[in-house]
Amino acid sequence: MKLKLNNFTKFVLLIALLACSNFALAQRTVTGTVTDGETDEPLIGATVIVVGTSNGAITDFDGKYSIEVEEGQTQLEFSYTGFANTVVELGASNVVDVQLKAGTVLDEVVVIGYGSVRKQDATGAVDVVGEEDFNQGFQTTPEQLIQGRLAGVQITGSSGEPGAAVDIRIRGASSIRSGNNPLIVLDGIPLDGRDISAGADVGAGRQSARNPLNFINPADIESISVLKDASATAIYGSRGANGVILITTKKGTSGKPTVELSSSIGINTMPEGRKYDLLSADRFVTETNNSNIDFGDDVNAFDEILRTGVVQNHNLTYGGSTESGGRYRLSVGIQDQEGIIKDTGLKKYSGTINITQSLFNDRVDVGGKMIASFINDQAAALSDQVGAEGDMMVSALRWNPTRPFSDVAGFIQPSDNERNPLAFLEYYDDVTETSRIFGNIFANVKIIDGLTYKFNYGIDRSESSRRVAVSRLLNANFAIGSGGIGVIDNIEAYTQLFEHTLEYNKDLNSNVGLNAIVGYSYQEFIRKGNTQRGTGYSVDDQSLYVNNLNFASSFPPNDNSSFFDPKDELQSFFGRLNFDINGKYLITGTVRADGSSRFGDDNKYGVFPSAAVAWKISEEDFAPEVFDDLKLRVGWGITGNQEFPSGSAQTVFKPLDDGSGLQQDNIGNPALQWEETTQYNVGIDFGFGDYRFTGSIDYFFKQTEDLLFRLRAAQPGPDVFVWRNLEGVTVDNSGLEFNINALLVDKSDFNWELGFNASYYQNEINGVSNIFPAGIITGEINGQGLSNQRGQLLFDGQPLYAFYLPVFNGFNSEGIAQYEDINGDNENTASGIVPPGLGDRKFVGDPNPDFTIGFRSAVRYKDFDVSVYLQGAFGHQVFDNTALALFSRAALEGGANVDERVLSTAQVAGDAPIPSTLFLEDADHVRLANLTIGYTFPVPETMTWLSSLRLFLTGQNLFLITGYKGFDPEVNKNKNVDDVPSFGIDYAAYPRARTFTLGVNAVF
Repeated sequence: MKLKLNNFTKFVLLIALLACSNFALAQRTVTGTVTDGETDEPLIGATVIVVGTSNGAITDFDGKYSIEVEEGQTQLEFSYTGFANTVVELGASNVVDVQLKAGTVLDEVVVIGYGSVRKQDATGAVDVVGEEDFNQGFQTTPEQLIQGRLAGVQITGSSGEPGAAVDIRIRGASSIRSGNNPLIVLDGIPLDGRDISAGADVGAGRQSARNPLNFINPADIESISVLKDASATAIYGSRGANGVILITTKKGTSGKPTVELSSSIGINTMPEGRKYDLLSADRFVTETNNSNIDFGDDVNAFDEILRTGVVQNHNLTYGGSTESGGRYRLSVGIQDQEGIIKDTGLKKYSGTINITQSLFNDRVDVGGKMIASFINDQAAALSDQVGAEGDMMVSALRWNPTRPFSDVAGFIQPSDNERNPLAFLEYYDDVTETSRIFGNIFANVKIIDGLTYKFNYGIDRSESSRRVAVSRLLNANFAIGSGGIGVIDNIEAYTQLFEHTLEYNKDLNSNVGLNAIVGYSYQEFIRKGNTQRGTGYSVDDQSLYVNNLNFASSFPPNDNSSFFDPKDELQSFFGRLNFDINGKYLITGTVRADGSSRFGDDNKYGVFPSAAVAWKISEEDFAPEVFDDLKLRVGWGITGNQEFPSGSAQTVFKPLDDGSGLQQDNIGNPALQWEETTQYNVGIDFGFGDYRFTGSIDYFFKQTEDLLFRLRAAQPGPDVFVWRNLEGVTVDNSGLEFNINALLVDKSDFNWELGFNASYYQNEINGVSNIFPAGIITGEINGQGLSNQRGQLLFDGQPLYAFYLPVFNGFNSEGIAQYEDINGDNENTASGIVPPGLGDRKFVGDPNPDFTIGFRSAVRYKDFDVSVYLQGAFGHQVFDNTALALFSRAALEGGANVDERVLSTAQVAGDAPIPSTLFLEDADHVRLANLTIGYTFPVPETMTWLSSLRLFLTGQNLFLITGYKGFDPEVNKNKNVDDVPSFGIDYAAYPRARTFTLGVNAVF
């Protein structure tokens, strides 16, 4: 595999160049570039030795070297781990470029916070996935490239909708209110983790914002590193508690200019066997006792809202280097994804520029990059928590199969409780347009031997506008009653970063090597927006509503607003020391002090330390010879989470609804501080069989305390809130992670690689009852007769978001559901959520998987290659709110379609819907996530204009083995209650598509 590094790593390697060079007086200076003979990419850290001497040098980030050669010395030897050594005779020229024959690279270099390290020298739990190991096929966001690839990293989409939000959990969930997503760092710039686009609610239910990482083109990503334990993440201080993901984009390569073209086209389809088994028209008529609901037609509403979507992905790149020491890469990308539900999709246009230049005999490097993107998201009337009336999905699932969709007068729209799904398609528009510019400039200066200064300035600016319009012709109360609706939601976000670092890299003596870094960082975040809402339109065409709000006759003051979050500022001082003793013992210590404007006045700064040690047992004389690498790692650290809303520590006022004045909204809390997570990690890295088998085993335990929570102020008094740290409440996570990679066959014409990862987790919250005797309720349940129902409870000794439900005991002889008498009072109190021990509910399930696995196999035979990837999760449940809300005898007798499962029960129409274990299903699953078949065409020597050409076919989500009866067990609709998140609830979620793509990659 190739070694690919970020800008910071580049100057680390330049320091190594200075440290390893021989500065003895020489007769001439020989320079050149060392590259991979197969790919022409620079080899970073290759060794250059003057044969017969100890005089040596190391190539820098461009693969360049410079070495002093005395008179009479005639040979240079070039070596690189995993590549064949090459000896070159020196001639008259002082420029010697060398291409090495590639073998198996044994020493991976991984990007870590503010630097890089060889994988074998890492003391923390760090995993990296390079471009050659990314998930193949049509991918729109960075998370999809590594989904299921790494132990300890769980990635769950809210649904299968194009551009949908994603939950990323590294080693479990640790927070109640402050989010569990990791910090994302793009080319050294930490991103703002908040939404950059608006959600929407025009009356059909709440809709979530789009994925904020959509702006990154996956084709521009070189590698993704995941920092999992505190010894690796503490360098990011108050933002490292949930782990850190470092995304490194591609850069220009040394050598002649190249043009790369990748292009693919494919289709999205609804997977067969994953639809609900809805009744046909004949079966519907046979099974109902209501003759008034037979309208004589035979339709399938769910199939009517589906389509076969076309997906396209096209990328063009131009890059190379200059004789003056510069490198450049320019790329443009176009993605067009039609969703499998009509009127949904995503179009993305992106461009990147990356330029670096060496100056003053390579003592100064300057450069910069910019990413510009424009995204058009098209959504349908799909909601996270629509009520009994239904959104487009709910309306399609329950549509009477005997009722036609339209007649000569137009769409048939019986009532607000029987909404026509095709009318939703016609009369509802939802488009989000997001523009984003991200970039940085940097300068590296080699001050003296071993000491380098770096300055980095970054910006990230986005503007998003979501436009939702509902025609007054839609027969829904929220549309008819308002005379049509047009809403424009605008959000602007801006971030800038100033960062200074000094790095010292030197051997203190023959036994001890030191790498030290100190730095200062200042980052600010600005976020603002506004909402404009018009109603009472004088025209029917909703496409005109948001283009000209003057068509509206009313602008409800309660629905027109703006916000300007208090500016967030983060000032940080950080440092790290790495010692290498005798090549056997590694010691790492880090500390970061964060001063944040989000903290209260009494806690302006937080200090986050970590320490780790590693012992290379394989370097000891007594180590078993079977091991090429055997390393024990032990780490500890404290990290923080400050992802609570801006201004939470301050007294905040907001306008009164009628605009006549101000009212207090938040009570200031000067003692407010970050959540704090302490983590311990013990790991073993191993390699044997000439490094053909490598892997790691890790055990971790982490505890989060000082959890942040928003409380209502004590009554009587104004209805205001206050943010506090919950004293005595903790969230504990522990687990085991296992990862192994095997090169089973390595021959010139045949290669076979296998990879496997597995994780085991335990999660528990404690101390809640000391503050909330009844626990913390979340998990909103929606549907007819289900107002104010909840399905999850945070309570002592339970995992986060545990399901708290009545236990279904079957139907009695009269067809009425029976529930377990849990509290022994002989009364049925299952209809309302109540504190533990006081009603007929108990903890019955956990949405957090106990086990996750990933399996990869890659085979190459001559010019053909095949790779397959499976992933799975076990030991968790999903609550099927869809089945509860829609599929019952009462629904069938009322004229709504239902799933076949209703007919196999003894339920009667008079049985009231109650959330219970009847609708709690095991979510165990194994998915064939990716299968790719490729062929690389031999390029004739006469075709000098073409370097490589590869054709490939990829299938995604090809099959799913699961007992879950819904669309897909990997789902997480936003069912929060009072902004307390939920997890693992499915309610008419957008189905996950099956995708086939055919593509070509060419290099010129």
